[in-house]
Amino acid sequence: MPSSCRECGSSNVVRDDLYLQTQWVCEDCGTVLEEGHLTTTLSEEAKSRSVPYYVSTQASKTPCRNLLAGFSRVRALCRILRLSSSMESEAVSLFERAYNHPNFLYATLMKKEILGGCCILFVSRQCNWPVAMGTISYLLGTDSPSMGPAYQELTRSLNIKTKTQSITDLLESFCYEFKLRPEQVDEVLSETPQQLVDRTSALIEVAAEAWIVTGRHPLPLLMAAVYVAWQSLNPKVRGMASANAFCQIGKAPEHAWRRSKDTVIKRLRELREVLCKLGRQLPWLRGNTVEPNTVATLVDDILKNHRVLLLRAVRNYEEQLQNEPLKTESTPSPVSTHDCNNEPSENHTDSPKVKDPDQVENLPDKETPDTELPPNHWGKRHLFLPPCVKNCKRKRVDKPQTEVTGDEDISDSEIESYIRSQAEIDMYLRAQNELEEA
Repeated sequence: MPSSCRECGSSNVVRDDLYLQTQWVCEDCGTVLEEGHLTTTLSEEAKSRSVPYYVSTQASKTPCRNLLAGFSRVRALCRILRLSSSMESEAVSLFERAYNHPNFLYATLMKKEILGGCCILFVSRQCNWPVAMGTISYLLGTDSPSMGPAYQELTRSLNIKTKTQSITDLLESFCYEFKLRPEQVDEVLSETPQQLVDRTSALIEVAAEAWIVTGRHPLPLLMAAVYVAWQSLNPKVRGMASANAFCQIGKAPEHAWRRSKDTVIKRLRELREVLCKLGRQLPWLRGNTVEPNTVATLVDDILKNHRVLLLRAVRNYEEQLQNEPLKTESTPSPVSTHDCNNEPSENHTDSPKVKDPDQVENLPDKETPDTELPPNHWGKRHLFLPPCVKNCKRKRVDKPQTEVTGDEDISDSEIESYIRSQAEIDMYLRAQNELEEA
């Protein structure tokens, strides 16, 4: 309460409660000396504190239209992937945090939609729910290369830590997506999902021991392992069936076959190559050749004794290196699968050139040459190598940029191209005169 009026100096100051807003007024001259707040809340009135007008009338901000559409899109994807209600609410809450983050305020609508898929992927990994990035990117209509950077940016911006998901977590749900039950296909082609899971799991274990799983996307490798597992469970009938035929019979997921067909063929070759290396160590074969096209008949025996065969293959390869000096780059590398056990290597130069991947997979596999490795590289002393060692990346060679100084010689023809002709000069003068007259 003011003690005196600042205009006339009178001390006759009274409180005016005529309206809702309290005022202190000089009774002599009528000057308003001080104004109170317009409204207060019940809690503030109980504590005898004044509340500004904008606080008392503040309303909660409603989400924008794009955010509401993103919520519905995230919920729809969660129900397609059969996430629980708690996981769905967590994904929606995470998407709201990401949507309102300053790093994503000015992102495109497509990136925000990908951001919703990344939130679902993060929640799935936190709850050990078997969902792959390729599956979510297929449902969103985008590709994994564009979703990967968005996922990394999401975890970095929100400062959240994610769990790594192994290939075995995706194995069971992936095998159950195939329509291979006895009531769905013919009896000779049918397999129960559990048998397919057990055989595929054993093949993935062998692939992991041979470094095939290291640094690889899970879906193409799972696709190749399921195909080999299905073939090995009845090799006499299914041995000649191609991967494309298998996908048509079992109605394979489109995101695992059609969108990564070339990668699946590569993983299939690598898996068959490892099985051939182990199959040649079976003692009852007595030196018979093991081909990738027929290795499915030996998968059962290989899986039962794969640890012993693996040790034996490595030991025989080391003994072979001790007996034979390292060959130069002009001769075949000792890492080749056809050189194991002193077997004669096959000549692949006469094989027909086939562009169809379904026909290529039935040809004898030709191991990726390691001629890029130096002659004394340590990788030449090992039979099984990680992909990053076996397939060395070539160093990028940038083209030298031409430096332009302005002192280069100019030919007469180039000078004439900059000089206007007589017709161009007449046209320019005529246009200039028309503009001046207008």
